[in-house]
This record gives sequence, structure tokens and C-alpha cells, in this order.
Amino acid sequence: MIGTLYVSGKLRVLLLSLCILIPATSAIDISGEEKTIFTAEDGAYIYAAIDSGNVLICEIYPEMDDIPGWSKLFLYKTGGSGLEELPVDNPPDSSHLDIYGNIAVWKTKSKERDWIEGQFDIYAYNLDERNAPKIIAEKFNSVNDIAIYEDEIVITGRNSIAESSDYDHGDIFVYNLEDESLTKHELSGLQSTVAISGKNLAFRDNRYGQLTAMVHLMNLETGDTWQIGDEEKGVYSFPDISGDKIVYKFDDDFGSFLKDNPPQKLLMTDISTNETIVITSPDAQVASPKIDGDNIVWSDKRNGIHYSVWIYNINEENEILISDTNGEYGVSVEISGDSVIWKDSVNGRNVLKLIKLDLPEISVTVTETPQNTEDINSETENKKSPTQAANLSSGLTVAAVIFCLCFFAVKKKQVTDKNR
Repeated sequence: MIGTLYVSGKLRVLLLSLCILIPATSAIDISGEEKTIFTAEDGAYIYAAIDSGNVLICEIYPEMDDIPGWSKLFLYKTGGSGLEELPVDNPPDSSHLDIYGNIAVWKTKSKERDWIEGQFDIYAYNLDERNAPKIIAEKFNSVNDIAIYEDEIVITGRNSIAESSDYDHGDIFVYNLEDESLTKHELSGLQSTVAISGKNLAFRDNRYGQLTAMVHLMNLETGDTWQIGDEEKGVYSFPDISGDKIVYKFDDDFGSFLKDNPPQKLLMTDISTNETIVITSPDAQVASPKIDGDNIVWSDKRNGIHYSVWIYNINEENEILISDTNGEYGVSVEISGDSVIWKDSVNGRNVLKLIKLDLPEISVTVTETPQNTEDINSETENKKSPTQAANLSSGLTVAAVIFCLCFFAVKKKQVTDKNR
């Protein structure tokens, strides 16, 4: 029959071997080299956020003795238009800033500061319209963090000193850009480090005490909250969320803040299954975990004095080194799509760096049985090494040899059949 080829048992084995030995290409890779996109003036600090190719950069020079402080706001587009200073009269005064699409939000000192009524205002700024920034919440006595997702802006802090004499108390406020409403959620403890994805808000609070930080989740539609992890097992902090997955730092040593380089872990909880796995356990201090889709970035101190920046792909379970930095006290890392940014120090000045990722067009999901939170202190037996990578060239060499054997086997069988 035309077009029909019989494959012998031995040939089937060879073809099966070919499929097994050809290594799968990594779901993620680094495209190009890291580049510095912003250099701060001598003595100034950098704070940044990124979303959809827009990098919001705040440069702050702190007030010192008789030298007045100042701050400036910049926008860098990863698509190629470069860096520009934004013409705003009230730029951020701290690290409390965020960006979603074309909307930037930040905290700054009130023009008319009042120690009783409040000292800080929250602004929203449309990067496309470029009108004057709009005050969306004002006269907060304290602001612990800010986050934005779609039409909702979350603020943690206190909007009145008269509400409580407890300085370790704060609330969660949600501002809606559509109807301009501000909703307040009163919770125990002090809330900070907030992140939003959909209707889920991840945050850190200290309701069990200063040394027992925990990660919590809130449904912004219902206001219901629940806890991630066990407060008796350790400290959970610095959460970030994307879809159903939350990443956060875990430390089973309640007093590790007194140590130079304590062993910490980076964990991920899937809230759809309530299952938790260890992403990395570098036996060193971990900082600034962030997640976007299937990719997680962070920095850690496994190399000793300085921090290094890493990325982990959930589907491939593959950890890749992005950069070794000069930072000794933690390196802030952010990710959005195919762009990763982080702070570093070059020649004594603070800089912001960017690197592009080579992301696959098709992501294949592999279902695994994750590690439960009860086994949080045990390492996964099959945990891959930090620098694992497929040796694609050697794999392809073996595959090529097998392919040739298969080809000649097929040709030989065709000749034999023809001569019969």
C-alpha cells in the first residue's frame, strides 16, 4: 500500500530511544545581556516597579543636615523609547509606589502636614493622559504599602492617629478607580507588603507579635481572610501573588533577624489546592520574592557576601542564575512578562538593571504532587540542583546518531522488501 511503512520491533525501540534522549528545551532562557537603565546621583536611592513594559522609577536624595532632600519620578519603556522624567510636582517620598498598565500610584508627604489629622497623601497618575496626579486618599497618619491591580488600589496603614494608640495597628483600604470609593477593612495587627491578583489580596501582618510575621489572603469581594502557614513553625513574610499562586519567604528561626546570613526558604502555595512546595532552599538569606505567571524571581546570599538574582520556572522546575550583584543588604527584584529588573551598586552609585527573558510561545503544564505545609522543614528528595540545565548540544549529538541508525534501518528494510 502506498504510503504505508512497517516498523519492526527493534526499530520501534530505536525511535522510542530517540524520543527519550532528545532533551526538552527549557521553557525559559535569558535573551541578551543585562543592561543598566538608570543610574542615581551620588548619595541618592532608587525605588522601582514594573508592569507591561513600563518601569516606574523614583530617585530620592534624603535630607541630611543642612542639605535639603529631593525626589524625582521617571518612566522607562522596555519597548525602546527609553527614559523620561515625569513632570509631577509631588513625586513619591519613599518606596511606596506601584504601577499597573498606564496607571502609577504612590505615597508622598501632604503639603499641609498635620500630626493629628495626617501627614501623607496617595496619588494616582495616568501615564497616557499626563494630567496632574490625582489625590485618591489623603491625610493618612501612616502608610505601610501600596499596590494596584486593574481598577483597585490597596493601601495599608492608618488614616487617623485617633483611631488607636497602638502603633502596631493598621488597616487595609481599597480604592476603586471606577466609582472613586474607599473601603476600609479593619484587621488585627499591622498589615504590610501587599500584592493583588484578581480578587485576591496577599499581605503580611504581625497579629501574633513582632517576631511572628504571617502571610494572609483576603477576598476583596467578600472581605473574608485566611492564613497561609502555621505561626508556630516560623516567620512568613514578603508575599507576592499571581493567579492562584502565592510566593513568600519562610524562616523557621524566629530570631534570625539577629544573624548575618540565616538559612531561609522560598515557598509557593497554590491556593486552589492549598498545597505548598519549596521553590528554593539556598541555606542563606532570601530577599524580595516576586511571581508573574509561571516565573518566580528573587535574590539570595548563597554566594557569601553579595546577593545574586535568580529565576525559577514552575513548569520546568528549573532554577537559573540571572546575575551576581554587588549588593550586601538585599536586592529588590521585580518581574513583568519577559522583563526582570533589580537594583545594584556600581562604583558606589545605585543603579537599576534590566534583562530580557526568552519566553516560550506555548507553556506546557506539568501536574506534580506538591509538598504539604506540614513538611515545610524537610527538603524534597528529588530537589534539583540550583544550577541545573539541560546539556542540549550533547543530547542532540546522541539524537542525531540514533536518527541516522533509524534512517538506515528503514532504508535497509525498504530494499529488502523490494527484492522479495
